[in-house]
Amino acid sequence: MAIVDTASGFRITLTSRFRAGNKTAIAAMGVLVLLLLLGLVVPLVAGSSNVAQQYPSLLSPSLRHPFGTDHYGRDVFLRCMAGARVDILLGLAVAASALVLGSLIGSVSATFGGATDAVIMRLTDVFLAFPGVVLALVIAASLGKDPWYAAIAVVIAFIPLLVRLTRSKALEVRAADYIAAARLSGARPRQIAFQHVLPNSFKYPFVQSTLVASWAILDFAALSFLGVGVQPPHAEWGAMIADGVGDNLLGAWWPSFFPGLMILLTAAAFQVIGDWLDRRLQ
Repeated sequence: MAIVDTASGFRITLTSRFRAGNKTAIAAMGVLVLLLLLGLVVPLVAGSSNVAQQYPSLLSPSLRHPFGTDHYGRDVFLRCMAGARVDILLGLAVAASALVLGSLIGSVSATFGGATDAVIMRLTDVFLAFPGVVLALVIAASLGKDPWYAAIAVVIAFIPLLVRLTRSKALEVRAADYIAAARLSGARPRQIAFQHVLPNSFKYPFVQSTLVASWAILDFAALSFLGVGVQPPHAEWGAMIADGVGDNLLGAWWPSFFPGLMILLTAAAFQVIGDWLDRRLQ
């Protein structure tokens, strides 16, 4: 009778999955870096993507125009790469801003407790009662049609999510023995919050922030599609989809398809990196 070493087999399975996860994460990082580099380099080399070029309108994809042209005669590939610079950098900026503010507020709420915690949590519940994109749309529409206002709206929409996550982890850290020792040694609540609670609960919202970057790109594209984000003729993926919707009726699918494909690739890459970080930090 053959004896199977289940422990060794389990370790081999975990190792193979971990290596596969590493390769997938590296591929996702490569996609993001490539899109960002193309977004920075291509518009500088090829010229402005915001003005009509000397090309016939609605040319189908070809070697000369990989993504075709839109109804203004603008190269869709050039505009997609210009949009990559806007959307990826914006997604990273929103994720970083929401991470810093959400982590600070969540740590302070968990450390101080009492009335401070109650007020912060009730405000958080109010914001979480609205879907993120709806809340961002309301805020952006109230502030005005400006990309910076749209970015601020998306940041505000995601801060409560990270506040709630940080607070839940910070409550676990607050119950640790070294926190009790810090209190007995005379450390102030503010010192405990920023020197002990925040650093030891930071990795969980950090992993979540990669997913926030993915969601921020989707939300910002939605805001631009609805007309409250980046305004034409500036290149942005959501605005490009809105601009190319009417071309579908003429049989030209490419002006709206390729910006949508860029959103899909970028959001999926951030999601894969977030899953990989989650496994690494567990």
